[in-house]
Amino acid sequence: MSRDPTLLREVCFSLLEENRIMTLATWGAGGPWATPVIYAWEARPPGVSLYFMSRLSTRHAQNLSARPRAAAAIHPNDTRPLRGLQMEGTVALLRDREALRAIRIYLRRFPRARRRFSVRAVLQESLDLRCFRFLAGRVFVLSEEQFGWGNRVLLELAPKSVSRVKGRTR
Repeated sequence: MSRDPTLLREVCFSLLEENRIMTLATWGAGGPWATPVIYAWEARPPGVSLYFMSRLSTRHAQNLSARPRAAAAIHPNDTRPLRGLQMEGTVALLRDREALRAIRIYLRRFPRARRRFSVRAVLQESLDLRCFRFLAGRVFVLSEEQFGWGNRVLLELAPKSVSRVKGRTR
C-alpha cells in the first residue's frame, strides 16, 4: 500500500471531480441529520473547499448556524471497486466577495444552474438561498485499488501528514 501524499491527493481530487453530490451530516436540536447537496470544489489551503447552495430554512442550514462542524461523504454509485471520501470539517455561510467567488466556481461546474437562481439576489441576500463552504480539514480516502479492501488512508490537509486506518470504513 502506497502512502505517497501525491497519490493520495490524486485519488482524492479524482473522486471530488468525478462525483457531484456529497452527503452532509450535521447535528442540531432535533438530533443528527444527513442531506445530499450538489457541490463544486477547489483545493485551497488550509484544506479542500466544497461549495454548495442551500436555503437558510433547511434543517441542515439551521443546524450549521448553531454548530458549524460537520462531516461529509462522497462516493460513486458503483460498489466495485470500493472508493470514496469521508471528511470532517467546518461549514461557513459565505457573504460578499467570498460568496461571489464561490458562486463563480459553482457555476463553472454547473452552468445550467444560472437559470435556477439570481446571483445578484443571493449576494444581496434577498432570497432564502445562500452559498456555503465546507472546509475539509481531514479527509479519509478509501480506494480498494490503491490501498486494499477495507483500508482507508487519512489525508491531513492542514498539516501535511498521512496515516493509515486499517480495517475501518466508518
